[in-house]
Amino acid sequence: MATPVTMPVLGLTMEEGTVAEWLKTEGATVAKDEPLLTVEMDKGTVEVPSPAAGVLLRIVVQPGNTVPVRTLIAEIGAPGEAPSPSGGPGDLPPIEAMAHDAVASMSPPAAASRLFASPRARMRAREVGIALGGLRGSGSHGRIVEADVVAASTPERVRTTPLARRLAEEHGLSIANLKGTGPGGRVTQDDVLRARQASDVQPLSRIRRITAERMAVSAQAAARVTLFVEADFAEAARFRTQLEPEFARLGVPKLPWDAIVARAAALTLAEHPAVLAQWVDGQGLRTASDVHVGVAVTLEPEGLVVPVLRDANKQSLRELAGNLLDLVARARAGRLSPAEMQGGSFSVTNLGSYGIDGFTPILNPPETAILGVGRIAEKPIVLNGAIVARTMCTLSLSFDHRVVDGAPAAAFLARLAQLLERPYALLGI
Repeated sequence: MATPVTMPVLGLTMEEGTVAEWLKTEGATVAKDEPLLTVEMDKGTVEVPSPAAGVLLRIVVQPGNTVPVRTLIAEIGAPGEAPSPSGGPGDLPPIEAMAHDAVASMSPPAAASRLFASPRARMRAREVGIALGGLRGSGSHGRIVEADVVAASTPERVRTTPLARRLAEEHGLSIANLKGTGPGGRVTQDDVLRARQASDVQPLSRIRRITAERMAVSAQAAARVTLFVEADFAEAARFRTQLEPEFARLGVPKLPWDAIVARAAALTLAEHPAVLAQWVDGQGLRTASDVHVGVAVTLEPEGLVVPVLRDANKQSLRELAGNLLDLVARARAGRLSPAEMQGGSFSVTNLGSYGIDGFTPILNPPETAILGVGRIAEKPIVLNGAIVARTMCTLSLSFDHRVVDGAPAAAFLARLAQLLERPYALLGI
């Protein structure tokens, strides 16, 4: 019996995903847990492993198409096995289909407004400025193909004024795509100017839209408070300079500041487990003892992922640095697995490389706290009655006051700063 491949749930707030690329073709042999496809989600593009070994019998959802989570996107079976009777893109496995039908009986189906278009059709639509929502697809299962876009963009006899046509050419607009408001539907210069203003508004990418939604929910749901402390990083800078050559000799090419901070945070979390607790709406607090530290990684051209260092308090600084370097490299290559971005109990985000001294980080739900790391630089301070230059860093702890009160949160931040000011304790001495 064929094994269904469904759009995975890659995060707590994920509702749909876009198939970015199939790494196997129909009829190809695939091993269990071998990378099968890449999926674009709110945290970027990630690889999805195969749920079974066998042959990729059929691909249901083509690249560039977006479907709800748990929707059937492919099938894997034994060599020579026939795929199950096919429907259109977005088939649901039997159990999921029953749930889908139950929901559909109560509300209009979300898939009714979902667009299925080939990547070339989407690219051509962007080039000629045509909205795919107004097109009828001639491909299989009503899929919009490039020919549909070309046909829709072929100008017919469009009535317009010479001034409107000249303005449209200057602004790179197609008269054929403009709605005329003049007599008899004539396109006027006002129609062109309105279209030019509308083209200045850039639609949100999927990543930016979902990130904005999540951050807004986080800001509104939690009783967020932020504490700041100036930590003396002079010893930590010397410590890092001394250790990096030794780490390189042992196979870890460098010692990132984020690894040092994550190690200090992990040890401090083990001493202050109250910061690991999480708020559960309508129920209370969920306590935790596992220390899983997420480290924010910026993606280009946009996006943010938070790979998780599991049991960070049980890893040596060298192990943690090596694991972090590996996670960051694979995150920027889009090679992180979903499991590597889930289950964090605390996060670290660093804006120091941008010259930022201090900031108020947004909580990463359902976590209770997040540490912001600012610029590490020499600053004038008073030491033993004299003004001297010391390597300083501003640490900012945002936390949910529903879970942790100010005093224990302050004690946590003070201990964290103390460990970073006495960095040799990070070696487990």
